[in-house]
Amino acid sequence: MATPPPTVLTPEQRLAIEQEKRYERMKRNVAIAGVIVCPIIALMPPRKLDLYTFSLGMGFYFSADHLSYEYNGRMLLANLTFRPAFDLPTQTAKDNSKILKERAEMDRIRREGMVEGGEQEDRRGILQKLWMGDEKEGWKEKRMEEERKALAEGKGYSGIILDQIWDVWNWDKRKRGAGEERVKEQPNDEKKDGQ
Repeated sequence: MATPPPTVLTPEQRLAIEQEKRYERMKRNVAIAGVIVCPIIALMPPRKLDLYTFSLGMGFYFSADHLSYEYNGRMLLANLTFRPAFDLPTQTAKDNSKILKERAEMDRIRREGMVEGGEQEDRRGILQKLWMGDEKEGWKEKRMEEERKALAEGKGYSGIILDQIWDVWNWDKRKRGAGEERVKEQPNDEKKDGQ
């Protein structure tokens, strides 16, 4: 078994290697200082949340990220991912794990919008719910159809608008009779009966 001959480095190569080692050592020392100094400076008075504090937080994060990569070969966020440390011991345990994973996948699919009947689940945000109320898909078409019927009956746009305002004003009465047809109380009907 022959040993390979030693490689002879030129003075420029040796100098480049030494400079690279110094640069890596300097980066490591700056990262250690950043992990220690940035939080201390951020916690010193006056404590406030501004661009300066944010930059200190980013300095802390990048320093910790560099140290994590240097020691583990992985970035800081990559260390936070879940990896099972062991293999399951029995076939029953593996089967149960598979069943649990399938259930979790089904739950994720349901949360993303599909429920068992194939209907779209109501996943609107709070602002959209406040703005749109309990209107479902196709509400524009229904509103346009109601408008066409009202115009065909001889009502004007002012009457349609007043009917919509009346619906909003009496919202709680409409909610109580959710299964029944909406009953609109119109002041004009009372005048006709009284005359």
